[in-house]
Amino acid sequence: MRLAGTLLMAVSLAACSPKPQAPAGPDPATVLQAYVDAWNRHDSLAIDTLLAPAGVHEDLAWSFHGVGPAAVNGFMRDVMRVSPDYHWVITSSFTDGHNIAGEWTWTATFTGLSPTGPVTNQHVAGRGVAVAHIVDGKIARLSDYYDAASFFPKQAPDSARQ
Repeated sequence: MRLAGTLLMAVSLAACSPKPQAPAGPDPATVLQAYVDAWNRHDSLAIDTLLAPAGVHEDLAWSFHGVGPAAVNGFMRDVMRVSPDYHWVITSSFTDGHNIAGEWTWTATFTGLSPTGPVTNQHVAGRGVAVAHIVDGKIARLSDYYDAASFFPKQAPDSARQ
């Protein structure tokens, strides 16, 4: 009888304990995937609907900190100029309430000033992580973390190429 009473009390307490708050609107993984898809399509109108009006997108490797869709769309245009065929893929992710961390890969053909110097039509590929905070189905903040230099193949010194 005592064991039954203890079990009943434990179940009652568990039922009353606070549950993690589920995000309102779409799940953060869906929002992040839609954002990546919009980038891959070069779709600035979709960025306007996926990023909160005061939403922040940071690309720390390229020292970009944009607030609002107009700034992010300008950054997208800059990326398209140097890597018009870029392709961004989320490879794994996990969520915690309104937050999501997603590992990703990026491939492109790059022409411009790279961390290793100027290059023309150089294939680049690399990995990174995006951490995002989603509020009401929109990105309030997204920060990309990666080593930009690691995307560029190491070139042999001039003396080794002769």
